[in-house]
Amino acid sequence: MQPSLEQVNTASTVVKAGYNRRMKPEENQFLKAFFNAVSDRPLEPDDPRYVPLYGEDLADADPVQQLAQAVEWSTESVRLFSGYRGAGKSTELRRLKGQLERSGHLVFLCDMEDYLDLTTPVDVSDFLMAVAGSFDDAVRKEHKDALGSLKSSWEALAEFLTGLKIEGVSVSAVGLKASLKTDPTFKDRLQKTMAGHLGALVADVRAFFASRVSALRAHTNDADRKVVLLLDSMEHVRGVFANAEAVQSSVETLFAGHAEQLRIPDMHVIYTVPPYLKVRDPNLGQLYDGLEILPSFKLHERDGTPIEPAYRAFEQVVDKRGDWRRLLGQDRSVLRHLIRSSGGHLRHLLRLLANIALRARTLPAPERAVAAAIGERKAQFLPIPHDDAHWLAAICDTHQADPQRLQEHPYWPRFFDTHLVLCYRNGDEWYDVHPLIKEQVREQAAALDFDPATGTRGVDRYAS
Repeated sequence: MQPSLEQVNTASTVVKAGYNRRMKPEENQFLKAFFNAVSDRPLEPDDPRYVPLYGEDLADADPVQQLAQAVEWSTESVRLFSGYRGAGKSTELRRLKGQLERSGHLVFLCDMEDYLDLTTPVDVSDFLMAVAGSFDDAVRKEHKDALGSLKSSWEALAEFLTGLKIEGVSVSAVGLKASLKTDPTFKDRLQKTMAGHLGALVADVRAFFASRVSALRAHTNDADRKVVLLLDSMEHVRGVFANAEAVQSSVETLFAGHAEQLRIPDMHVIYTVPPYLKVRDPNLGQLYDGLEILPSFKLHERDGTPIEPAYRAFEQVVDKRGDWRRLLGQDRSVLRHLIRSSGGHLRHLLRLLANIALRARTLPAPERAVAAAIGERKAQFLPIPHDDAHWLAAICDTHQADPQRLQEHPYWPRFFDTHLVLCYRNGDEWYDVHPLIKEQVREQAAALDFDPATGTRGVDRYAS
């Protein structure tokens, strides 16, 4: 029988006999191998562990196919690609890169986390510099001979900035690249100085890209060859407690206020963006040539009915990683419960399995190890502030994210980043609170607002 959520979430589950017996070397080796197999890292599309999840049973459309088709059908474009952390976005970008390369296009995948400090406010000026620098580094790594005697982007940008004579800042090619990533004082001065020179910078950056595209086409003897730039990790932008609101505001300004400056003529550019931007600005995609979202996979309908194709797909993912039956036992209900506890996110499911492998002292793993792993995941959401409980309870009941309430809450992006709030787009778009804390949220909000005179609870009022 499948354990109840209450049973799984308590550390008082009865320990199976033999839990503390000494592990056999062969059992320990299996657990080590399984732990490494479920480690969280992007997969290449040709990895035998990769499972295509975007068939008709689980998603309305394959977002990677949509992006690839848009590149094929247009001469230039700028698009946004969004997805929750852990949804497999980096893996899918690699699949997109491979698909476009098989069609004969030149594709460069760059990780913006290597070029920017994503915990501080980002400005369009330093962002464009980082985009240009990352592209130049990628081209030099993969097609160095194509560039000949062309200056590196960092040399060209350093010369541009030297002409501006930024007070207290000495600019060199090497120093510029390092400072954008590690020196917040330099970055702050740069942003203030560039406020009056954005037009010149945009023109300079576009001229830089035009020279690279021309050189690549000449080198490959194909004047019409498409050049595609994929920029990963911008959805990781988030502040810390002291600057969260400023960082979030800067990201909104960057993508909603500077859409035109982010266009690179004669190229196809795909920027990753945080999923909360779409919630905050539903019209964001209209500023670009489109917005594709990597969906969360809903495991249940709103009324709680299980969606069996989703469970089968997630089970297949685990099957590809290792012998889960040896870890969890032959009863499929244990794996199903772990899948349900993941909220429909592969990263969470894989981390739960890794945690169980670490805790296991027998095979299959005892109930205590399963309960402790899920309990640890639940604890990462807690405690829930009272104000948050009110907001989350409203989402539980309405399955909607109130834009006005989101704007009033300075830390709402964190709820999306940590998957406290889940967005499902298989069919119409709707929201829910993570299943591990859903009932606790309702009970907390109701207890806060209980009115003994009328018998009315806060959850009832939110639903009205």
